[in-house]
Amino acid sequence: MDEDQKERVSDLLAAQTFMPMMVEAFHDGLREAGSLSRWLLATLVAINGAAAISILPFDMDKAAKVGGGLAFLLGILAALGAGLWSLYSFKRVSTSAGTMLGYWLTVAGDGPRLEALEATMKRHMDQAIGSRGTHIWVLASVAAFLAGCAFAGWGVSTRDRSAMSPTAPLSALPGLPAEASVEASERARPKR
Repeated sequence: MDEDQKERVSDLLAAQTFMPMMVEAFHDGLREAGSLSRWLLATLVAINGAAAISILPFDMDKAAKVGGGLAFLLGILAALGAGLWSLYSFKRVSTSAGTMLGYWLTVAGDGPRLEALEATMKRHMDQAIGSRGTHIWVLASVAAFLAGCAFAGWGVSTRDRSAMSPTAPLSALPGLPAEASVEASERARPKR
């Protein structure tokens, strides 16, 4: 066998080896990424939505309630942005995978191997899979949730501080049942 034919046999063997592995890895990766994306999106939307609803009945400063509600709403919108960006990334991954599959089919059919094209396709695939956009949207959703929690905590703490002033009666403490207030008052009085 001459050198050119040996190279073609080697390329054919590489294409026959890499194509099934690439297709299987691609399908497994897509299933896993899709499952994780759905889980993450649902979790972020549920957490931010539940937090937004849970601050509604609190008796707190209006600015804190509005700020917390808006932060939780931004968290929901950022989670939806992460889902949309994931769809965009999937389109890029599927396009890159189609290009790679076509290339390896060409190589299997006695086409030439092009190292520069292989490197470019690998770089495009890595960029599409490791998309920073989704990470940024997810981090924005988490940050909005934490900001909403900070607003809610600030609103509750300012309300509690005003209720616990030194001149406030013990029965005015938030969350303390009336019977417990009376009992605590009686215990706090000096015995004569």
